[in-house]
Amino acid sequence: MTAGPVTSADSDPRPGGAGGVATPASAGGQQPNGAPPVGPGGPSANGGPPARNGGPGGGRPGGPGGPGGPGGGPPGGPGAQKPGFRRTFSAFRYPKYRLLWISMAVGMTGMQMQMIAQGLLAYELSGTFTAVGVLAMAWGVPQFFFALPGGAIADRMDKRQILLITQLGVMAQAIFIGFAITTGIISLPMLFIVGVFMGATFSFNMPARQAFIPEVVPRDQMMNAIALNNTAMNSTRIFSPLAAGLFISFWGFDVTYYITGAMYGIGWLTVILLPRSTAHLNREKRGMFDDIAIGLRYVRDTRALRVLMFMAFVPVLLGIPYVTILPAFARADLGQGEFGFSLLVGVSAVGALLGSLTIATLNPRSKLPLIQSGLGAGWGAGLVFLGLGSAVFGFPGALAAMLLLGVFQMGYMALNNSMLMMTAAPEYHGRVMSLYMLTFGVFPLMGGPLGVLGDAIGGFATFSALGVALVAFIALMALFGAQRITMSPARRAKSSHDGIAEAEAEVEAAA
Repeated sequence: MTAGPVTSADSDPRPGGAGGVATPASAGGQQPNGAPPVGPGGPSANGGPPARNGGPGGGRPGGPGGPGGPGGGPPGGPGAQKPGFRRTFSAFRYPKYRLLWISMAVGMTGMQMQMIAQGLLAYELSGTFTAVGVLAMAWGVPQFFFALPGGAIADRMDKRQILLITQLGVMAQAIFIGFAITTGIISLPMLFIVGVFMGATFSFNMPARQAFIPEVVPRDQMMNAIALNNTAMNSTRIFSPLAAGLFISFWGFDVTYYITGAMYGIGWLTVILLPRSTAHLNREKRGMFDDIAIGLRYVRDTRALRVLMFMAFVPVLLGIPYVTILPAFARADLGQGEFGFSLLVGVSAVGALLGSLTIATLNPRSKLPLIQSGLGAGWGAGLVFLGLGSAVFGFPGALAAMLLLGVFQMGYMALNNSMLMMTAAPEYHGRVMSLYMLTFGVFPLMGGPLGVLGDAIGGFATFSALGVALVAFIALMALFGAQRITMSPARRAKSSHDGIAEAEAEVEAAA
């Protein structure tokens, strides 16, 4: 299998990319991310004297050592590829990315704490599991309505401004709920309304945050940066529930919400330090819904994106819904209570953290489609082992399976996310990420059918069947779908250009 179009920073056909058309910044101007000017007649990227006519010493536009190419920047600078473990945290060498990452880490810590607190609070107010489930739905349902507009707005507006507005909104709601608890006016309807608000807010926040990453790191660091973002999210899954439980036990729900609001506030202050981002779309030319339609058609008409999005949707449909029946499985089939279930979730989070760090260590020149297929097969095998291994080895087997599931599931998802971002044209990053987020809204819908299947054939057989189906899908995609994302640079450039042209032509013809 040959390396795909997203496997090398040297094969970027887009303007300003390696091997692509030079942009003004790549013709001797100041580079993004604080790197010094490189280009024709500029300083050599490898520390040598200025080159003439953009020769090898000067780092030609888009070429090795030049803007957007591998190794661009100062001698031994951030753009240089580091071997092994040193590459794992290489994106942190960019100050703007560090700020974006800190904002993500503290914001996700607050969100995870709030999710724990709101579930416990809803149960305390109602005494029913139904209220807890409906409150979780209140977060998820708005994504179906606001995810795609959120992506279009991320491409139309300054992403920093979007993050500032949404961070301020979530900070305000946390403080409001804390105040409502302190004053005794808190109610279930109030929690549901705030849940809908949070779901809608994150539909705008997350596409803007993800689409901001390519503007603060060079392209050859994008995969590392996205994987480190996933590392931040998975780290919070490990300690945030514990922190929320301790805060609630010692100080109560209201103080916990105030602390959550403070975490959102720290994220907001961090975003203030970021520079303004690029708005790619001309708001005077088309309406927002036209931009959404063009984004959807762009993904449909670009073969690599179409396959990658399909390889995101089906594994989410088959490989994630097991979490909806995991609590019942832990109690009925493994004989475990709340503590045992917490151990299963915690071990999975540790595995997910390891999976994210593994992707961060990968060289972007690797054969990414082949690695993705291997991770997907491992994800399915982990589900099979969760079924069969638990039946044979009991709770220890389930713990081992959950660790493997965390590693392969998060590794697959982080790599798929990175490949989507590295394949999509910059002006479509927000809309591509919003469509990617939308795929995660489908897995809760599988909870009901999966529960019926679990009652019919048991948890062991249900998990094994899901794993076999996922492995079969990955095998089929490796045989027949991988060729669509393992194109030569010329074919990839033509595919992206044709996708944009066809999408815009269809919308203009309809108008």
